[in-house]
Amino acid sequence: MIAMPAINDPAVIARGPFQKNVNWQPRVVGVVLLLLLVFTTVTVFVQDAWPAGVFQIGVYTLTAIYLLWGIRRGREHLAGGWAPWIVYGIPVWGVIQLLAHTTASTVETREAVLRWSALAAIFFLTQVAAQTHQAREALLLFFLCFAAVMAILCLLQIFTSGGRVLWIFPSGYDYVCATFAYRNNYAQFIEISLPIALWRALRQGWRGWGYALTGGLLYASVIGTASRSGTIVCTAELLVMLAIGLIRRDRLREGLTFRSTVAIFVLIPIFATICTCAVGWQEVWLRFQNQDLYEGRVEFSLAALDMAKHQPLTGYGLGTFSEVYQQHALMDLPVIVNHAHDDWAEFAADGGIPFFLLIFIPFAAAVPAAFRHPWGLGLVGVMLHGFCDYPFPRPAVSGWLFAMLALLYMAQTPGSRGTDDDLSRSRSRVLPFKH
Repeated sequence: MIAMPAINDPAVIARGPFQKNVNWQPRVVGVVLLLLLVFTTVTVFVQDAWPAGVFQIGVYTLTAIYLLWGIRRGREHLAGGWAPWIVYGIPVWGVIQLLAHTTASTVETREAVLRWSALAAIFFLTQVAAQTHQAREALLLFFLCFAAVMAILCLLQIFTSGGRVLWIFPSGYDYVCATFAYRNNYAQFIEISLPIALWRALRQGWRGWGYALTGGLLYASVIGTASRSGTIVCTAELLVMLAIGLIRRDRLREGLTFRSTVAIFVLIPIFATICTCAVGWQEVWLRFQNQDLYEGRVEFSLAALDMAKHQPLTGYGLGTFSEVYQQHALMDLPVIVNHAHDDWAEFAADGGIPFFLLIFIPFAAAVPAAFRHPWGLGLVGVMLHGFCDYPFPRPAVSGWLFAMLALLYMAQTPGSRGTDDDLSRSRSRVLPFKH
């Protein structure tokens, strides 16, 4: 654990409490990590293996360099408690399956181990980069700006791209959502970022109209993709955020006039409605009229649960669902079933109950923190979305999700420098280090 200097330290007195932290390594880690996450997001449409390989190698290299560079300085301050450490056991379970020869496909399990290892490394690196309140705010702001750019790109391409990513690369579909070829994965990406915009708007009153407009833009982009589950989750996030704002309105008004507080509560739904009407809601409404809303998802989930029932302790091997599915299929479908469209059931099928718990426990333990720091409610939204789709296998979604998980744990860690009192009005003031 890195020891913080005493408040009466002459060095602290000399430079003053508000001087920026001179420790540049976490900043470099944060910048490179964000670039890697942006890379995997903008290349998510590529079917070849090289984007995933480049992303994983970049994450592993950054982790190794940081650990080697900081080995003389001792341990960094990481999130407290036991739940965060369970994250590092997720890829280890796949290694155990390989060593015990309990996987149905060593190739698929090896690839899954590499993917989960990269996600665990993102979780670690985000904690390194998010040591202070200011650093966490910067990371969230960057992600929100990137998500806004993706939303604008999505809306433009819906009407003009003809199924080509960036108007150049064929996607094989009649639509594209920014760089996502699958509407639900794009919706999950937006679900993580939408609460950031809404909470910042609520904190800043009418001066946060830009964040309210950004939230409306993000929301409308999901409606425009006609993602039914995404529409439900994003609508729930918007309503829950407004409800939290109403419950905490007295503390939100600290430093705000009553008129400013009321204005932002009105602006958020107005902007969301205007942007949605501009994009059009008719297509998603027609999709809700579909007689088969689940489109085989129930059968896929039941097959995954049957797999878990037959191998409850070891599973069939990480990443092997598509290899074993036919043995447990409830019906023949004229489609390629690559995932269960229920990540939580697929976790139990691939890795048994222990693997399911390795993922569920750290995420479930962060849910209270998400309600204390509502900018993190996107984590809850994607967790729920995972019951009817597959956000976790896509690093363009799960990478940001694990970064959000780390930010939530760091926000509630007492030893982290600064404060994450999201109810305070701190638009521009610099927060002193908390000793």
